[in-house]
Amino acid sequence: MARRLPGWLAAPIVGAGCITMFAGAAQFGVTATLGDVAVAFDVATSADVEGSVGMSTGALGVGLAVIRFAGAGALVGSVFADRLGRRRVLLGAAALGLFATGVATFMPTFWTFVLLLALGRPLLTTTNAVVPVVAAEEAATEDRTAALAFMSAAYAIGAGLVSVSRSFGDGLGYRTVLLGVAALALTLPFVGRLVRDSPTSVRHAKQERPAFGLVDREYVRPLLVIATLGALTNVVTGPALTFLFLFGEQVLDETPGEMAVLVILAGPVGLAGLLAGRWAGDRIGRRTTSALGTAAAPVAAVFAYSGDASALHVGYLVMVFFLAFLGPPVAALLNEVMPTETRATANGWVGAMAVFGGVAGLAGFGFLVDAMPSYAAAASALFLPVVPLAFGYFLVRDEQAPDIAEIDATIRAEHGLPADGADASHVDVTADE
Repeated sequence: MARRLPGWLAAPIVGAGCITMFAGAAQFGVTATLGDVAVAFDVATSADVEGSVGMSTGALGVGLAVIRFAGAGALVGSVFADRLGRRRVLLGAAALGLFATGVATFMPTFWTFVLLLALGRPLLTTTNAVVPVVAAEEAATEDRTAALAFMSAAYAIGAGLVSVSRSFGDGLGYRTVLLGVAALALTLPFVGRLVRDSPTSVRHAKQERPAFGLVDREYVRPLLVIATLGALTNVVTGPALTFLFLFGEQVLDETPGEMAVLVILAGPVGLAGLLAGRWAGDRIGRRTTSALGTAAAPVAAVFAYSGDASALHVGYLVMVFFLAFLGPPVAALLNEVMPTETRATANGWVGAMAVFGGVAGLAGFGFLVDAMPSYAAAASALFLPVVPLAFGYFLVRDEQAPDIAEIDATIRAEHGLPADGADASHVDVTADE
């Protein structure tokens, strides 16, 4: 008898994972090459740069914030994913987003470069919003956090590959890196064969939905809580991750190779965080795990910017662990609370709010670095207030949407598993109580 693959490695999940890997490479490519971009366009990179003729760190932060802000447009794509189907929107958004990333490399000025990346960002962010929906609808409850962890790992692999590629030779320039990422679009016709609209989403396709971009009233409160906390998390992660390479290479004089090693180390650390988050999400509860990870990440981010290269390395790796730790339970919580008819829309709202948080964080951090005596002071002022607010996750109800049982029954039937959900015995849905 052939050995059956785990439910979280179903073909549609693997296909969607490849697409989010491409999106991760494109989005993180801008972060990883930020030092090269700063040099190419004569951008100042320290808080005290008297006599510099380049732009200040604050101006750089504004440019990054513009790119991040454009990601809010993913809400529109997410709404269409509820109406036109997950597969069609996922493949179309990925193809156009990668194309825009490639075209941006030919732009002659910093602001035209920013403009093209801003046009592609909402498309790439749409893929980030839709792939968790695919994972949630293609995996039964006992496999859902694992499927969502797989999506996070795939995104991280894409980001890591970009960083590693920069360590070749004397370091690849940003144009070479981003053009290489854009070329991944050529594989989409093959990857697309793995992705489908789940049977549950097809059955619900013709059901009545709220007005465009809205959700039913009973789901507004949990969506608002999760979206707000997602925004607060991105106030931290937006600048903490985006300025990492700039801080390491231009302030601490780290080489691209040294930063690449750091990203490589982040791979197993992030994997450990994903596994720990999956375990905790299933056993101590989605809400508790989400709150703990959200509270710990800002503390680690402050430490990363607190001084020398050792602090940067340790703080970054700890931050990576806790961001990975909170990812699967937050995604599971959102996708289990929201119904099929508006699940992608809800993910779009969370993504849009995360964009607003990231924009505020990027712009705020850039100007704080200019105004305060050190990166550490700026990080403390911006990141630490988020810590006590993390426990707002306990305001989210622990009831699952009515169609989660339907998804479970459909997936178990397809995989030949017991219909009574015997394999889900390790998932403690009351652990948060």
